[in-house]
Amino acid sequence: MRRRRESAPARPPDRVSPVLWDPFSGEPRLIAPRRASRPHDSQAPSTEGDGCPFCAGAESETPPEVFAVRPSGGPPDTPGWLVRAFANKYPAVDPGEGVHEVIVSSPRHVTNLADLDEEQSERAVAAWAERLAAVARDERRLWPFLFLNQGAAAGASLQHSHAQVVGLPFAPPRLVRRESTFAVSGVCPVCADLAAAADRHIARVDGLAIWCPEVPPLSGTIWLAPVRHVAGWEDELAAAAVGRALVSLFSWMRRGLEAEAINLWLHQRRLDAGGRYHWHVEIVARPGTLAGLELGAGAYVILQDPVAVAARLREVAASS
Repeated sequence: MRRRRESAPARPPDRVSPVLWDPFSGEPRLIAPRRASRPHDSQAPSTEGDGCPFCAGAESETPPEVFAVRPSGGPPDTPGWLVRAFANKYPAVDPGEGVHEVIVSSPRHVTNLADLDEEQSERAVAAWAERLAAVARDERRLWPFLFLNQGAAAGASLQHSHAQVVGLPFAPPRLVRRESTFAVSGVCPVCADLAAAADRHIARVDGLAIWCPEVPPLSGTIWLAPVRHVAGWEDELAAAAVGRALVSLFSWMRRGLEAEAINLWLHQRRLDAGGRYHWHVEIVARPGTLAGLELGAGAYVILQDPVAVAARLREVAASS
């Protein structure tokens, strides 16, 4: 049984600053000093029952839940949930202007998606879709964006597996440019890259392809997308297939790339953006940090040959 509470959480006492715009790049900057106060367990990763606010039994340490899966029923903000979502206690976006939520993958203290079983991962991905749809329904016409930071090196302050959904009160220029690419291209860029990916192919799972793009935006980038051209996540959710694929992929990345620190985000068409888009998930293993050339010039040095990455992950997948 699923319980929802759609009422907005109370605004935190330290208001998040309005959005500022970089006059040189035209990109937004979210000034959120309150996020510097969020707790970190990266130095000594906590274990189940060791003060982790995302574990079962610690519901009072988070804002009130807005969504939960509770097979046995029970009141909100109590144990008995399998997936749980609530407002981020340290939001990057002013709650009066947008949305910033946390979606906890499991009541167990799991730090890597690879440690979920397929059913748990399917349930977590279904919750991602649920909260994305809720943001899309917001009357403020927010821009929904989902991401997951796994591991301290990938930006996770708490290591208990969780994703985050933001509803941005503006059109992010990078995402707008990405949509524009689909609108002006004669051929879908995702379909074209996938069609030419013979030596960069990793696996196919239930109608989903997993491969390394020819020109990765970051080292260790892997794409996951439906083989069939589908514009938006809401058109063909396939949460079960995505969940199974991610559990397998994160396991292969752990074994084949020794990757524990991973970033993931979803690119999907907005509801009002037309039908040329092809939704896809980007997964990035984080072997190192961005440095001056990347941050200053925007010239990203790709340290891992995508053909070699794909070959190694194919090898691991075949032995699984």
